[in-house]
Amino acid sequence: MSESQAVEAKPSFWQTVRVGWRPYRRLYSYVKPYRVRFVLGIALGIASGLISSALPLVLAKVTSIVFHGGGPTDPKQFVANPSMLNTGAKVTSSILWWCLAIPAIMSVRSLFAYGNVFCMSWVSNRVVTDIRDKLFTKMLYHSMDFFNRMHSGFLMSRITNDTRGMQAALSSVSSDLFRQPVTIISGIGVLLYMDWKFTLVAMVLFPSCLVPIAYYGKRARKAVQHEQEDMGQMVVTMQETFAGIRVIKSFAREKHQEDLFRNSNRLQFENMMRMTMSMEAVGPLVEIIAAFGVGLTLLYIYFANLSAARFIALNAGIVLLYEPIKTLSKMHVIMQRSIQATTEVFAIMDSKRSVQDAADAKELRHCAGLIEFDDLTFRYAGGVSDAVTNLNLRIEPGKSYALVGASGAGKSTILSLILRLYDPTTGSVRVDGQDLRTLTQKSLREQIGLVTQETFLFHDTIFKNIQFGHLEATVEEVYAAARTAFAHDFIIAQPQGYETVIGDKGCLLSGGQQQRLAIARALLKNAPILLLDEATSSLDSESEKQIQQALETLAAGRTVIAIAHRLSTILSADQIVVMDQGHIKEIGTHSELLEKSGYYRRLYDMQFNRDGEDALAETPVLEDVEALVPSA
Repeated sequence: MSESQAVEAKPSFWQTVRVGWRPYRRLYSYVKPYRVRFVLGIALGIASGLISSALPLVLAKVTSIVFHGGGPTDPKQFVANPSMLNTGAKVTSSILWWCLAIPAIMSVRSLFAYGNVFCMSWVSNRVVTDIRDKLFTKMLYHSMDFFNRMHSGFLMSRITNDTRGMQAALSSVSSDLFRQPVTIISGIGVLLYMDWKFTLVAMVLFPSCLVPIAYYGKRARKAVQHEQEDMGQMVVTMQETFAGIRVIKSFAREKHQEDLFRNSNRLQFENMMRMTMSMEAVGPLVEIIAAFGVGLTLLYIYFANLSAARFIALNAGIVLLYEPIKTLSKMHVIMQRSIQATTEVFAIMDSKRSVQDAADAKELRHCAGLIEFDDLTFRYAGGVSDAVTNLNLRIEPGKSYALVGASGAGKSTILSLILRLYDPTTGSVRVDGQDLRTLTQKSLREQIGLVTQETFLFHDTIFKNIQFGHLEATVEEVYAAARTAFAHDFIIAQPQGYETVIGDKGCLLSGGQQQRLAIARALLKNAPILLLDEATSSLDSESEKQIQQALETLAAGRTVIAIAHRLSTILSADQIVVMDQGHIKEIGTHSELLEKSGYYRRLYDMQFNRDGEDALAETPVLEDVEALVPSA
């Protein structure tokens, strides 16, 4: 049974503490760098609770003087007996000092309470900031299969919402767990000292306060769990809506997305209200039970014939106990919420990457560009069949290779394996004779440039998007890369030139312009291996010719592997690798493969319906071979 399930199954407060102890203990390990301020905050909270208990004693003294030791009220008495003037002055001075003791105690109590809240808030926010940094870094460096199975909206919810739930464990729970019991115990101790019979009568109903705490705590647990799940779903809906807004609008599905959001938002509201009701209903019930206790104390006062001054002091002590009792009654629900959040966050922190650097991994400092696949088989996690099977391929350095074949043939998988986004199920991939698993991922990927069919650009300036390929690049180098990618002219035509912000994913630019920026980014990286996932797919014929020239310049002396849908890409390749269902069917040049009249010839003829010589003469564009070829 998981920790979250255990929390839901067993309702007791102590069970909650037991289940939450392990994640809480780990959470508090992050407090270590800030332990001085953390301990100071707890100490100030305890001091605030202790000082609160002194208030009934001061009230007892003040009220006894006010009601029983007041000075003469008739001025004629001072004339008849002048000696009373000095006595009255002493009494008045005594009353003044005791009355000033009340605001003095409250001021010190408030100052300590403020220090407690400030210190605990500072520590909790600092710790949550550190955890968010580590959590984001953990996600960022995770393997691709992690992102394949985890929705980005839920990951965002873990970083934003769940870490806020963890903060409650460090701020309110940590503070109240020490402060409120001290306040209650010291307050009860003072009341027992003042009048133990009165205290016992007043506290006779105290065990009854635990009944609503247990009842509503059970209801709150389910609301807490559903509230966090629904919050994650709402974030998912928002993330998918904004990321796919173009598709949503093109299909006129705004109303559909609106309904999805309204539904998740409504569920969030309902669960929040259930949780709020469970938390807040306890307070009034405790107050009602406490009111019965006050009634009993009044009866006791009547039969015991206590003075009004003594009653005021004792009653003030009872009232001071209500707030800490109410606070502790809500702690159960707060702990449930923070335990759930803490468990979810640490589950991700503890998750293992499927692709990791070996302990003795080496850095790939210089790369010639030789790539070899040795009897490689790979299957995606959860897949029912191999994406690539028994693949043997040698890619010579400095040459260009085009990968062609139907959808699902394994072309994109090959690029992913070269980037080591995944490790082979069996076999190996080698670069310059070195198994990729013996190299650090960072050094490997620094030797590889990538331009994908689905261009991703950041919501930033054009300059920053290009410079992303080489963060230390100078202005001149960025401009040179843009010129080589034939992007400089349209960039300077923008309102702010290279400083123009291009919107989410570059939405303020045309598809061809986005693709040129992506190519400029890869050009700037200047890596010895270049992977192209149909890099010219978004360009018109004129732009494509320019980009082909740029790519030819870039490809000189480099190893280029391109997934090709266009004939222009195929014709420029030194070798064409024809794939089908994870196997290599044929390898050769365009003319060699046409002469073999094999699988490649069928692909070619289905698109052009003419002989190879005419096609070579006209060099038409193969818009999308994959779309026209059955996968079988």
